[in-house]
Amino acid sequence: MQIKEFLNSVCEQIKYKPIRQEISEEIENHIEELKENYISDGLDEKIAEEQAIKQMGNAEEIGKKLNKIHKPKLDWKLLVISLILICFGFLVAFIKTSNTLTGNSEINYFEKYLLFVCAGISIGTIIYFIDYKKISKYSNIIYIIATIAIILTVTNGCPIYGKNYMRLGNIFISTSIIAVPLYIISFVGFLNNINIIKTTVLSVISLLMLTIIPSIASAFVLGIIYLIISTAKIIELKENKIKRITLLWGTTIILGIVMLMFYTGVAPYRINRFTSAFNPESDPDGGGWLGINRKLVINSAQVYGEAEDMSNALELFDEGTNFAFISILAHYGWVISLGMVIAVIVLSVKLIINSVKLKDMYGKLLTIGISSMFILQSIFNILMNLNLWIEADFNIPFVSYGGVNLIINIMCLALILSIYRRKDIIIRNVKKDEIEIV
Repeated sequence: MQIKEFLNSVCEQIKYKPIRQEISEEIENHIEELKENYISDGLDEKIAEEQAIKQMGNAEEIGKKLNKIHKPKLDWKLLVISLILICFGFLVAFIKTSNTLTGNSEINYFEKYLLFVCAGISIGTIIYFIDYKKISKYSNIIYIIATIAIILTVTNGCPIYGKNYMRLGNIFISTSIIAVPLYIISFVGFLNNINIIKTTVLSVISLLMLTIIPSIASAFVLGIIYLIISTAKIIELKENKIKRITLLWGTTIILGIVMLMFYTGVAPYRINRFTSAFNPESDPDGGGWLGINRKLVINSAQVYGEAEDMSNALELFDEGTNFAFISILAHYGWVISLGMVIAVIVLSVKLIINSVKLKDMYGKLLTIGISSMFILQSIFNILMNLNLWIEADFNIPFVSYGGVNLIINIMCLALILSIYRRKDIIIRNVKKDEIEIV
């Protein structure tokens, strides 16, 4: 049997085709090493090659073993947890359909949600099979797309509740929903290429761009995500880890305090927004109105079924995306709403575990970035619903109602699943102990 024939026999057993070339080259190197040893022992080149191939073992068995090692793996646990959260999203869509200001809306949000889920899964399936490593070289383009989207929204957007939205026909899109994950992906690409100055400058610009939409909440979340990704990158370095992390977080916290003082100093009325978030009774007819009504629902919520006080439920729930938790609590009680919180916690833990398992740095940082986006949004949203955080544009991934938001979240999940499925087949040398030599 010739080397080429042996390699073809091995590769035929490996179902994941992108890894075949690398494995073939590595096995060929092993055979050449053995062949050189036999030649140095005085054997003829042809006989030495035959002996080297024979020593490698059965080609089919080697191929099956390598196929098992390098087989793409779907993270079923993460997928199931996400589907559970999507089910809660259907519940919110049903509530929104049944509880509009008119009391008899012609819009079936449940059907629309199902349509968006199908659209998200269709696009997500394509992303799942794309090699995520190829995304890195498009980091500049991805950053430019996110920035242009914000500029177009600011110049030609439609203002709703003090925030600019991109309008496509009858669909209004919150640009920050699109821009944040794009900025995360581009940031990871810049950081992975170790271009610190470029990464720092462009990350600051991206945060400033989000504030002009305006979306302070999105800029705040993105800023924390940048810090988390940068910290993960520093941890992988060999020297001065603690010093660099301290400098990174210390500088950012100081700048954050200065910016907060400036933010509230320029417009003192914003202080009222902070105080009314935690003490809604301080401004019952203004910033605290929603907080008071959430408090009424929380205090009168049942173990199962509707809360006793639903006096302003229609107005509260019609706000839509931000109040998924309080909507479920009001209509179905603590058991169902806490079930959703548990699902969010389980999802968060699973995402953290996945990021730890990944060996490829680019894939690890991407997973950490997107996971942080999911986790931070969920934490702030639930705290906000419980009057424990400032009211802002925070959503629970897969649960909060919003078509484009749902599609983007499913696409991000698909990217995480795509990274995870390749965690054991990243481009690396095939170890000798992975090949059965007899």
